Amino acid sequence: MKKIKVLCVVDFYLPGFRGGGPIRTLSNMCEALGSNVEFLIFTRDRDLGSGEPYPGVRTNKWLRSPSGFVYYADPSKFNARHMAKAAELHDFDVLYLNSFFGYRSSISIYLKQLLVRRNYANVCIAPRGEFSAGALSIKRLKKRIYLSCARLAGLYRGVHWHASTSLEAEDIQRQFPHSRGKIHLAADPVSAAGKYSMPPAHPRKTAGQLAIAFISRISPKKNLAGLLEILSRVDRKIKLTIFGPIEDAAYWQKCQAMIKRLPSHITVEYRGMLEPDEVSATFAAFDLFAFPTLGENFGHVVFEALRAGTPVLVSDQTPWRAVSSGAITVVPLGSIDIWRQQLAVAADRDSQEQRLLQTAAIEFAKRYAASDGARSDTLAMFRSVSNLLK
Repeated sequence: MKKIKVLCVVDFYLPGFRGGGPIRTLSNMCEALGSNVEFLIFTRDRDLGSGEPYPGVRTNKWLRSPSGFVYYADPSKFNARHMAKAAELHDFDVLYLNSFFGYRSSISIYLKQLLVRRNYANVCIAPRGEFSAGALSIKRLKKRIYLSCARLAGLYRGVHWHASTSLEAEDIQRQFPHSRGKIHLAADPVSAAGKYSMPPAHPRKTAGQLAIAFISRISPKKNLAGLLEILSRVDRKIKLTIFGPIEDAAYWQKCQAMIKRLPSHITVEYRGMLEPDEVSATFAAFDLFAFPTLGENFGHVVFEALRAGTPVLVSDQTPWRAVSSGAITVVPLGSIDIWRQQLAVAADRDSQEQRLLQTAAIEFAKRYAASDGARSDTLAMFRSVSNLLK
């Protein structure tokens, strides 16, 4: 059977990394499905927040890469008109948009397809968690207006949808009731490559103390401020170390003001951004990854922590669920008292208890990466959207 050709539009892609989950999802997808799907990726020529293009990358032309063809558009050409022109050089079966609300990477491109080609049956949109309650609470008015207009005009009746979890499928259908039957459920694939053994960087745990890592973009959705509010109520000795790009400067100023008001037994350090190959080793140096996110359609960073042997304390706004081993603990987003209690429990663990959790986290990550469900479901989705027989 011939390969399915999928034209992906995404704001950021390799070698970028600041854009987070969508970059990893697409690169893992290319790795997992390369024998069945030919990916053509139209993206920006620079990383999130960067004013400079990637060094050594030729812009505004299709380049062959190990994961398929990639088109790095400069800022003036990352738009619907230029994407349509670039797409003329390749036939494709599916137009795969990795955002719903992104104007340049989704709205303008979809509307151009709708108005010019009059053929949008093979469009698939992956909202990437944008319809979760937490995500919709950010810039709420603008999002409500666009959603209301889109529903009223029936703009998205013909598209297919990629939901990474059953919860995301419910979120999509809540916004677009006519989407039933066009929502494809396929978990985001993870890379099977990488180490799954206890790294020597894991320090010995001291009961009554806790070293927490927060590795994510600094933006309202990731909810660093929520974590700081929780820490202000914990009576154990805790050090929080923050890694990640500052996506929202005003939000970071708010967080800095909160840090200054923390009690003396809570210390916080910001260490800047990490390169992708530094994430596992960094996680391995900490006792816990605490992540009270407002919403994730997957949360690759959770898997990265587990692969490094770092237990995870995460909000209930992701697809990750608690496991009996304790490697993953899920707490309702708004339950500050439960978050406080769980952090106290984590702080009180001794070295032996921590070691058991580290082993459990690595074993869970091994089993998760070995499962083939994400690959087969994603391939089935693209075959269905492209109208090709399985």
